[in-house]
Amino acid sequence: MDVTTGWLTINRNCNNHCKWCYAQNVWNNTSIMDFEKAKRAVIELKKRGARRIILIGGEPTIYPFFFDIIRYIRENGLNVSVASNGRKFSNMEFARETVKAGITGIDISIKALTEEEYKENTGNYGFKQMIEGYNNLVALEFIPSVSYVITTGDSKRLEDLAKFVSENHMKKVSLQFVKPVIGAKEDSEEIMDIKVMGKFVETIYHVMEKYAIDYYLEISFPLCLVKREILDKLIYENRVINCCHVPSGTGVILDQDFKVLPCNHFAEFPFSKDSVDFDHEDSLEKIWESDIVKEFRRKARCYPATKCQTCSMWNECGGGCFTRWLFLNPADYIM
Repeated sequence: MDVTTGWLTINRNCNNHCKWCYAQNVWNNTSIMDFEKAKRAVIELKKRGARRIILIGGEPTIYPFFFDIIRYIRENGLNVSVASNGRKFSNMEFARETVKAGITGIDISIKALTEEEYKENTGNYGFKQMIEGYNNLVALEFIPSVSYVITTGDSKRLEDLAKFVSENHMKKVSLQFVKPVIGAKEDSEEIMDIKVMGKFVETIYHVMEKYAIDYYLEISFPLCLVKREILDKLIYENRVINCCHVPSGTGVILDQDFKVLPCNHFAEFPFSKDSVDFDHEDSLEKIWESDIVKEFRRKARCYPATKCQTCSMWNECGGGCFTRWLFLNPADYIM
């Protein structure tokens, strides 16, 4: 195994119910990651080469051993980040304890630009808490990153997002497009058409430049759909993120029951019904090197269309997120 990053799904319960959440099919799962086994998972991932652990959920900050797992990871010399909606950090003591525990990265997801929109998107009123959480961390001299998931409705309000980020002095902004959730409704109205995504990147570039925002863009679709002039500028400015670990096998995701997941968007479909048995040192490796995992990675890195075979951008692009092609014909989109 040549792992660089481990994801620990420390819980599935959440204080939000976002319409586009990759865990929307498992919200009713109230089980949490056993803390003692979680510590063993950290050691096992470290042995396999992991240099950082990302805590995910659900909402990780409501995990009862949240501070403890952060401290344990840091005590073992690994960086630890959390993907959060930021609401719990509105409590200054909670924010302070998180920083004190040794957290090295916090990403706060911006769910909406108003309180009413937040309620519509998440089922809860948490907009003010999210902003207060961000400001509390900044007051503690910890600058979190912020992320925003682009949906169909954002084609008309991107400038509002830029104004919001600018007015709230938010740094390290990352943007990503909604991806399919395996097992959920495949006709989700939140998912923008891929061709529209390609054109929308040009809009993102001009709006973010206008407001002088330092941003990064995860382009999870074929790069050939982006106007080449704009794509070249994004690449030159180091604003393109291609963070899929699946084809390379450099990231391991463990769900709350210590089953290995293909990726976050396969929350209900682990590679095996068996959990990793930490009493056997080779348990994780056996799953990771099994035929089903190798075949999954092989298919994930296959050319989705014949045109990809001769494309000079293949190594940077990989044909986009492979989950999109489970429901669409690549030949209809790849140029």
